[in-house]
Amino acid sequence: MHFCHRKCRPSKDDRNLDPRLDHFGKIERFSHYVARQMGFEDESECPQLTKLAYEYLKKSKGCDDKIYEYFANEPNADALYVKLVDEFERCILGYFAFHWSQAPLMISQVLSVNSHQKKLKEVVMAATRKQRFDKIIKDLKVTRVFSTLVEEMKAIGRVLNHSDVIVPAVHSQRSPVLLLMGGGMGAGKSTVLKDIMKDSFWSGAAADAVVVEADAFKETDVIYRALSSSGHHQDMLQTAELVHQSSIDAASSLLVTALNEGRDVIMDGTLSWEPFVEQTITMARNVHKHRYRMGDGYKVAEDGTVIENYWIQVEGEGEETKIKKPYQIELVGVVCDAYLAVVRGIRRAIHTGRAVRVKSQLKSHKSFANAFLRYSQLVDNARLYCTNTPGVPSMLITWKDRDSKLLVDPDGIKWLTSVSNLNEEADSIYELYKEKDQMTEPRSVWKDMVLLPTRAKLQQELKIVVQKIEIPVA
Repeated sequence: MHFCHRKCRPSKDDRNLDPRLDHFGKIERFSHYVARQMGFEDESECPQLTKLAYEYLKKSKGCDDKIYEYFANEPNADALYVKLVDEFERCILGYFAFHWSQAPLMISQVLSVNSHQKKLKEVVMAATRKQRFDKIIKDLKVTRVFSTLVEEMKAIGRVLNHSDVIVPAVHSQRSPVLLLMGGGMGAGKSTVLKDIMKDSFWSGAAADAVVVEADAFKETDVIYRALSSSGHHQDMLQTAELVHQSSIDAASSLLVTALNEGRDVIMDGTLSWEPFVEQTITMARNVHKHRYRMGDGYKVAEDGTVIENYWIQVEGEGEETKIKKPYQIELVGVVCDAYLAVVRGIRRAIHTGRAVRVKSQLKSHKSFANAFLRYSQLVDNARLYCTNTPGVPSMLITWKDRDSKLLVDPDGIKWLTSVSNLNEEADSIYELYKEKDQMTEPRSVWKDMVLLPTRAKLQQELKIVVQKIEIPVA
């Protein structure tokens, strides 16, 4: 197959890193890309290697053992294992740094390896998607209502049996805490949250806290599960978008219930829509005096006026419903190189079947980065972490305690500024930032891993070993 570049790249150091396009616009397969990066003319020269590359990308069961077995007869097998895994990581970071508008096709191409599904069937599945979706929605409409209610009750701590048992919500010694976890999709919030849960307060409070996360409702949605279990990965993006609003509504319902009960709450989301976040903080400030319910949300009037009313005070509640202590509100933000987040998002789609559009992902990063400093003025405590370096603890770059001003790491805050100005229409890493030197800034994954100065030497060393191993099967 003959490939060409869609357009010239502005870097002399890219070393032909972008996946090539053939004359019909089809993207070079990941296996061919890995072989080319390693110095082979064609993937047929190293079939075992490219198979391992696919298994590593898809996190196939037993992949690590297979890589060890590949080098079993080499005297320095352990060192070669590490070098090959590192090179696979660099190939993944390079392959998914381009052609973002075609990300769904790239994901589908990876998931279609060893699949016998024919092109005609793919066309038919795409053409009948609406009918298939509509039928499942109709069949599971009632089941979905009860299932979502059960998931909310589980999250709030109510046990379904002959009589519901409600977890006590009284904080006699302290105020309840609302922790807002924010950052763009793929920023690394889950990793940071795991570390936060180890601190002195949350290590004791986390067990009884209510975790509010829209993605959790999405994954338990009966319609989402029914569509995902069908095995049609071409439907992945549309399936996620189909249940997007319902999962947000379920999370909002859980949030207002938990706050009304005075529970410790961890709200995990992008926090990219300022009016919603600001109104949520206002509700949390007053929920010890008033009860709330969900509002109508985002509405557009007939004259075009936008009305946003996410929470409504419930009038006429008695004194017995009031919470004695006001909430303490903490904000933990997570920022990273948006390019790295895009790659994380694509890899997550390959591993879990949960996908988002790259443009939506970039927009969530930009919106949160623009809003963070304003959010920090509305809360009691605020911290911002950077997760640019894989395998290394996240770096604290801004922080504020109740009685102090926001303190800033001058080097780290550059990433927040860059992300707040990113191009959400970008189709590759080269189009992402206004500052063209951003890719070579300290803690840039592109600079530190993909453009590693010693990479060519390491690739040549691996190629020699691979040729030795692959010759018997060539």
